[in-house]
Amino acid sequence: HGALLVGPESAGAVPGPACYGRGGKLPTVTDAGLLLGYMDAQRPIAGGMQLDVAAARAAVEPLARAMNKDVEAAALGILTVVNAAMVQALRRITVERGIDGRRCALLAFGGAGPMHAVEVARAFGIGRVVVPAHSSAFSALGCVSARMSYSQQRTVRMPAGQWDPQRLDAVRAALRERLCAPLVAAGVAAADIEIEEVASVRYRGQSYAIELADPEFTDPAALGAAFYARHERLYGFVTGEPWELVAIRQRACAPESRLPAAAQAHASGAAAPARSVSCVFDASGARPTPRYDRAALAVDQRLAGPCIVEDAWSTVIVPPGATLAADGNGHLHIDAGVAS
Repeated sequence: HGALLVGPESAGAVPGPACYGRGGKLPTVTDAGLLLGYMDAQRPIAGGMQLDVAAARAAVEPLARAMNKDVEAAALGILTVVNAAMVQALRRITVERGIDGRRCALLAFGGAGPMHAVEVARAFGIGRVVVPAHSSAFSALGCVSARMSYSQQRTVRMPAGQWDPQRLDAVRAALRERLCAPLVAAGVAAADIEIEEVASVRYRGQSYAIELADPEFTDPAALGAAFYARHERLYGFVTGEPWELVAIRQRACAPESRLPAAAQAHASGAAAPARSVSCVFDASGARPTPRYDRAALAVDQRLAGPCIVEDAWSTVIVPPGATLAADGNGHLHIDAGVAS
């Protein structure tokens, strides 16, 4: 009782956030972003949808009253909570796997990802954020450019002390034939198909296995050494106990094809802000914030936060203390202002 929770339920596309005007009444992260000035109510989205600030305010007001806060403070609380949830997710995929995420760059994609990315990066300790060109269609672009492939796994369960190379060869050949057939039927030359293999290996009696790419099936001693080394990297220890090959997974891939690079329009001179809006970034209150058109940015033009960069694809928030620069490929690079 008394704690602010965000999700896991979603308003979805229908009815969507209250500000979409499709019947949604509950406050959402999108409504909070609009009330803080991040999203532009004067700029239609999704083919002409006009964001409704009054509807967003009506949705957040009951929550604000319950918190004994004004509407903007409640909206700021919503974003703080959802950003904290994203930081927890980052920790799960980095720290819990032994990766120091502070040494990485945070890739922000999707329509809303760049709205949260810098604050999430700061909370985690990441210093650099990259917003790719056409960021909200990033996943769809990946699907279009992905290699055609088929994969399958076959259980083997072969102890190291009972190595059977003939059986392994038969299993691998059968997998290869099965996976290549649909690619050949699709017009891919058999000679151009690449085969990737992964071995699942574990200690005898373990309930989980470790995956090893490009395994040495013809040399069980080398495969065992690779398993021991990988186990030590993952779990910090290794024993001399017997191990076994649990399964083989193969992936048959068509040749890689690259989409032609889209021509990027670059302004000849530094862009000026389209206009200035009032935005809230912290408890100090609203402050004037210039809003830029992404297409108008010149290559290597640097913008100091607070500012907002937007296009038809996404809204990029550059809070106070952060700086943004555009490159020649249409990508945006943000220095989050994290002390090294």
